[in-house]
Amino acid sequence: MNRYQLLVRTALILYWMLLFTATHIPLKKGTLPPGTDVPLHFIAYAGLSFLLTWWLSLKWDKLTFKRLLIVFVGVSLFGVLDELLQGIPVLHREPSIDDWVADTTGALLGMVLFLAIHKPCQQFCKRWQKTEETP
Repeated sequence: MNRYQLLVRTALILYWMLLFTATHIPLKKGTLPPGTDVPLHFIAYAGLSFLLTWWLSLKWDKLTFKRLLIVFVGVSLFGVLDELLQGIPVLHREPSIDDWVADTTGALLGMVLFLAIHKPCQQFCKRWQKTEETP
């Protein structure tokens, strides 16, 4: 694994840990401004699916529709798990279908954004590898 792949993987792991932690910290009423919970879920899961698709694009030889569907379903299922775990009484959080819908649509947006910039990312990766190879 080269430094570029390590950087993307590390970013993904740290982001995922931060996301999981942030969605399970007990919150007092009024901590978040009204109406921001769903947009925050949307943005957070867009970031997660973007990073996950990016990392997997480095592992797989090709991003096929089937592979992208697996990523989409996986992130959506993680959103379900995330919401179910928020139902643990000690956390003082409430699971929400609206949050899961935001998670899922955010996941779709993240993948679409990655696909839109995939070619420039590949060119950057090639340049990064060339600089790594030269002494």
